[in-house]
Amino acid sequence: MMSKPEDNLLKAFTGLESGVVATGSTCGVVTGGAMGLALSHHDEITEKGIPAQAGLLTLIGDYVNWFEKNFGSSFCRDRSGVDWNTTMGQLRYFVPGDKVGKCLWHIRGAMRHLHSYRHKELPIMELESGQRQDEPIHCAQLVLNGINEQTGIGNNLLEQLSFVFDGGVGLQGGVCGALTGAIMGLNLAIGMNVRDMNYFDIIRAFAVGHKNLLTNKPAVKPEPFSLGKEIVENFKEEAGAIECQAITGKKFSGWSDFQNFISSSDKCFELIELAKEQASTAVEKCLSALK
Repeated sequence: MMSKPEDNLLKAFTGLESGVVATGSTCGVVTGGAMGLALSHHDEITEKGIPAQAGLLTLIGDYVNWFEKNFGSSFCRDRSGVDWNTTMGQLRYFVPGDKVGKCLWHIRGAMRHLHSYRHKELPIMELESGQRQDEPIHCAQLVLNGINEQTGIGNNLLEQLSFVFDGGVGLQGGVCGALTGAIMGLNLAIGMNVRDMNYFDIIRAFAVGHKNLLTNKPAVKPEPFSLGKEIVENFKEEAGAIECQAITGKKFSGWSDFQNFISSSDKCFELIELAKEQASTAVEKCLSALK
């Protein structure tokens, strides 16, 4: 990993817990692992540019496939069988303990597997002549850039590495990159800074957030799960789904396949704009309320 802590990245990932604001989509261990691999190869990505980015997407795709093979699915809803938007679903996750225990076991297995990647070289993909290489389009990056420009809330490292969410995390069809960017951008403003929080503060924030999932009333104070839920619901209403493969009807074979598709997809650009505007509005409300 990088030589210094990146606390803002931890804040940004607050809302990706339990499959993106507890919707049961792509597991936080998968999205977190993808970013961990990006951080591990940050220097190579900076030095070698697009061929290294394309290679990292391949490496992340391998990780997602490994996760699915070993744990049955990369989607939280499939692995846990829990509906976080119901009281009984939340209780069932913790009692009698088999489901939370399985998640902890999967986290342990994923961490061990990711540690083994330190022995793997990053593949540097040679793109063929004529393949899209100049000014590539990255869903999450465009959303994060837009939030930063409109609100002043951003993180350069996160924006640089957010291409890992292209095509639903490593081109594997999971949660849409535009939606992921919106949730991460929101949490840069109000996410949990866990390194500055004690154990009881973390538990309290977790409890408040998951209580807010059970109500349609606006939270009294700006809170990641209440606002994130609203962004997800609006996005799903417009897109019809929150996973890339369901939205596009396609699973991408590689860098060029994705770039060729998204560069000509009006629907994807509309969803990127929607995600950017929804998140920017939420961030601005948060900043106003926190003054």
